Formats: sequence, structure tokens, C-alpha cells
Amino acid sequence: MLKITSLIIATVLLSSCSTTVEELYQKVAAKPSVVNNEESVVAADSSRFESQEYNGNYVRKDGQSSALQMATAELKNTGVQFVLYFSYDGSEIDEAATQAIIKHANFMRDNPSLNLRLEGHADERGTREYNLALGENRALAVKEVLGLYDLNSRVEVISFGEETPLIQAHDESAWGKNRRVEFIYQ
Repeated sequence: MLKITSLIIATVLLSSCSTTVEELYQKVAAKPSVVNNEESVVAADSSRFESQEYNGNYVRKDGQSSALQMATAELKNTGVQFVLYFSYDGSEIDEAATQAIIKHANFMRDNPSLNLRLEGHADERGTREYNLALGENRALAVKEVLGLYDLNSRVEVISFGEETPLIQAHDESAWGKNRRVEFIYQ
């Protein structure tokens, strides 16, 4: 009996309303908003890198365009790291590396004609196959952070494993320099 009474009251109240269902929906529906994922995942960096506009007309020097050289030289002058180093057997991105990656993401957004190749490397310890996978995982970890800025389509990942060491010595100092990801703009 109580259910029937509450149903009748609800029907009377709804029928006396002058608004339509669509008008009611417009009043209570959440308004669309822009979600900025970068702020929720990592601290946003508002710095911008202004570079010379690339219009497709350039002179090649040693396989790179002068516009590319100028843009990357400008980025280097800001002190941004072009090589990130990793711990032994690790591919985790720490806070300092995240900040460097954010600067690269901002640079790429400001220079939409540039693409990035991430080259992953490992030290000589471990099998060749393992080191190739480890180098790839390191580069993919960097690409994952860049993906937060919707740059996945402009980033290529390649692994060299232990094949191209930066330092040929066989000690912890050399191994630490060989465990890296390099940023190569194209």
C-alpha cells in the first residue's frame, strides 16, 4: 500500500512540472570539461621552447636539417638532458628523469614537425637477448611518459642492448654510463 501511495504522489509531482525531460536533463547533466591528464599524473611544466618555424624548405647538412639542428641546439642550451641513465637491471623512471621527459614533451608539442627516436641501451652483463629486451623496456618506459602528452605517434623505440657501449671499460663506472636511453630528434 505504501509503495502505491508513493508512486501516485511521484506521478502527480512529475505531471505538474512544466519542464520536459530534456530540459531537466540539461539542468542536471554534467557539463563537458577538458581533462588535463598531465596534471593528474605528473607535475605540469609550463615552459615553452620557441623555435624557428619549419616550412619544409631546408638544406641538409650531414643528414639533418638546419631547422632541426637549430631547434635541438636551442633545447640543449636550456640544459635539458638528452641521455637518461638507469639503475642496474632497471627501467623505472625517477622524478628527475620525469622532469627531463616533460621538457622534451613540451619541446615536441612546440615543434610538431619533429619526431623522436628513443634508443635504449644496456651494459654488457647479461645475455644479448636479455639486454636487447632491457634496452627496449627502458625506451618504452620513456615513451610511456611521452604518451601522457599524446605524442606516441611521433616516437619510435629502438633497442641496441649491449651492442653500442658509450664506454668500453668493464667496471661499475662504465656500466652506469652504458645503461641509458638517448633522445635522437629527426
